[in-house]
Amino acid sequence: MTKSRLEAFSDGTFAIILTILVLELKVPELENSTFAVFLEAMKILAPKFVSFLFSFFIIAIFWVNHHHILHKVHKVDSIFLWLNVALLFSTCLFPFITAFIGDYPSNPFVVALYPLNMALSALILGKFWKYAFVDTDLAPNKLTDKEKKKRINQDRMAVIINLASAALAFVWIPITLVQIMIMPFMFVIPELTAGMKEE
Repeated sequence: MTKSRLEAFSDGTFAIILTILVLELKVPELENSTFAVFLEAMKILAPKFVSFLFSFFIIAIFWVNHHHILHKVHKVDSIFLWLNVALLFSTCLFPFITAFIGDYPSNPFVVALYPLNMALSALILGKFWKYAFVDTDLAPNKLTDKEKKKRINQDRMAVIINLASAALAFVWIPITLVQIMIMPFMFVIPELTAGMKEE
């Protein structure tokens, strides 16, 4: 099987997810043209806008990772296709969770959903990468055993930290919010030099 249809389908899905995400930003109704009314409307919109901004960034990072993995893959099989579908599934949940948090930013059950989905996405993305670069020959590479182990451990750590962040939402929500903002910089951005060497 070739990867061209997989790339086209995946890119289209990511584009739709980002479009759905922005649709959650509803235009506020202004009673009049005063600055006070405008400011009050912006205060109401702020939680949803912050959620949108962060989720847009997160989804973009997953797309970049997905792109770099597929760039190295020269063929695909059925298992790889289903792993791709699983990754798209977890990514599709972000618009719903983003809207949910925008409406209930102080509810620990709602806030915990975000790191839980991050953990699910990181788990699937890790398996997606491992299947192509370690378990099969779908992607030729020059990775050493040390580099492979480092990437696998990094993916596991991302899952563990996200699960811990979900639990911390029931202790103090700001800790969870800060943690999920820091996580992408630590674990999700692809390591282009170490994790995927050029052929």
